[in-house]
Amino acid sequence: MPIAPVILRKLIFIAIGGMGLQFSARLVAMPVDETDLPAPSRPVGHSDSFTPSKLKQKTVITPVAPKTPAPEKVPSHWNLEWQGWDGLHYTFYGSRPRGGRAFTDDEETPSFPSLFTDRVKLSGKIGGRVDLDAAFFVNGNGMEPTANIVELRRWRFYTTGDAIFLVPFSYSINVMAVDNYHFVLDDVFLEFRRIPYVGNLRVGSFIPAMSLEASGSSRDATFMEWATPIQGLAPRISSGWQFRRPIFNERATWSLGQFAQSLGTDVGDATPDFTRIIGRLTWLPIYTAAPENSGATNLLHLGLDLNYLHSGNASIRYRSRPESHAAPFLADTGDIHAQNMESFGVEAAWVDGPWSAQGELLGNFVTGETDHSFYGYYLYGSYFWTGESRFYDTSRGVFGRLQPKRSFSFAEEGMGALETAVRFSYLNMDSKPINGGVLQSVTVGVNWYLHSNSKIRFNYVFAHASGGPQPGDLNIFQTRFEFDF
Repeated sequence: MPIAPVILRKLIFIAIGGMGLQFSARLVAMPVDETDLPAPSRPVGHSDSFTPSKLKQKTVITPVAPKTPAPEKVPSHWNLEWQGWDGLHYTFYGSRPRGGRAFTDDEETPSFPSLFTDRVKLSGKIGGRVDLDAAFFVNGNGMEPTANIVELRRWRFYTTGDAIFLVPFSYSINVMAVDNYHFVLDDVFLEFRRIPYVGNLRVGSFIPAMSLEASGSSRDATFMEWATPIQGLAPRISSGWQFRRPIFNERATWSLGQFAQSLGTDVGDATPDFTRIIGRLTWLPIYTAAPENSGATNLLHLGLDLNYLHSGNASIRYRSRPESHAAPFLADTGDIHAQNMESFGVEAAWVDGPWSAQGELLGNFVTGETDHSFYGYYLYGSYFWTGESRFYDTSRGVFGRLQPKRSFSFAEEGMGALETAVRFSYLNMDSKPINGGVLQSVTVGVNWYLHSNSKIRFNYVFAHASGGPQPGDLNIFQTRFEFDF
């Protein structure tokens, strides 16, 4: 056989074999979509199943990510603990079935961190408050007699606390009995805290932030009842929402909210309004933070309140008692047909150790078929004979609970805290043809704080009403024993 043809055939076979090896190598390097390949006709591993798909299975290694462990399930359980004057504290822990980020007990939990959390947490306390009043009246100058009375001014049970469910929030539910055991819901709301740029958002029914005296708790007020113009012109508990935020290192605060119809007429204006927009701004140009119970607080508080009401061609009404819940209404405009109302308030308070002074001016302007204006103001001073200072809550711009230097105790010879105060109030509800009356009051008060949760008060009020529903003079001697837990 000629040598040349044999060599030529071998070279052709070698070339074809090299092309096949190169083609197979390219199949291994290129990604292969197995859905485009025909199904194998023989089992995998058969000696004849050397297809591109089988070659890929043999040579390609796919890394597998480690499996994320399921969130640890927290056993559901309750903790209950009675903490004396601080009430019954409770805590609930549990887990939600949906995955998400869990919060630890000591972790900061700003609102809206995620839509879902693994943990459900509920913590708070159950407490109560009792105000027992006795009032004795002496009428003069033609005023109709007023019956003496002993009454439960307030009988309240409440729960407040914090929770994590979907998002963190705070809550408050108050049930209060007033006016012969008439039960009403007072301060029922949810509050979402630390929302970027706007601070806290409160939604529910509560007293809007307008007026220094009305924005704080009545428990922490210097006198038994709000001043006459605050009762008459400031809004009372209403349903709505409100943003609130401290700024400038808590040297100032602002709040803004929208509210619907007032939920009662115990105090404050009695307007069945359609909607309100209320804003408040406070500032501390002078503030010296003092050690607890040192009695060395020094501050100057300034505030401005604005209130716009749209009544929808309904009615507006203002009325006020002479700083005693058991007294009759001595100033009352009756129903006023109106479309809108604009009001303002100016606040000022000064504290220098045991001395303090506080005052406010309010003005309301009603727009309707006939325009009307009503206004009032009050001013008072107080002094702690035992050396305490009024406590100021810089995050809210209001005065808070007093802590006596030494609580009353026979064993330790503590006497609590003793405070005296004098207030003058003026309210003008005359605006022709409306004869709502002019009411002037002078109140002298003595407060004995047994400890931070209980106190005994005595107020003497002299009220003079000209015009209005009952003109004349009224002398009021009233006392209150109150405690809360």
